[in-house]
Amino acid sequence: MATKRKTPVRLYKDIDLDFKLNPVTHDIGLKTDVQAVKQSLKNLFMTQRGEKKFQPNYGSGIRALLFEPVDYLTGSIIEKEIEFMIKNYEPRVKVEGIAVSASTDTHEYDIRLDFFVVGVKEPQVYTTTLERLR
Repeated sequence: MATKRKTPVRLYKDIDLDFKLNPVTHDIGLKTDVQAVKQSLKNLFMTQRGEKKFQPNYGSGIRALLFEPVDYLTGSIIEKEIEFMIKNYEPRVKVEGIAVSASTDTHEYDIRLDFFVVGVKEPQVYTTTLERLR
């Protein structure tokens, strides 16, 4: 009796926006499942509203907030922006918690997003640092 070989089911798939080549096929690499979702989150963080053609509300207003005073109030507004953008543009993510820490010395915000990817049992963490460019 032959046994069936289980192949992993890929829930989500996207091209690797770093454009790294697949070492075997020499095609553009792929991001799958959790890595594809994290790449999408990074794109959301980095896209300013009005920047994406034909979708003027896609993205966030975070970039403009980086030029406001670095304090608790601005950090809480950034947190609300993150909640809004995920709720409206990333349905694969179920947010468990968002932590925004302001660093007045370096004029930056450390972001930690705890979440679940729909269809994946393990909790995920996405971290990034937001800083204004001069």
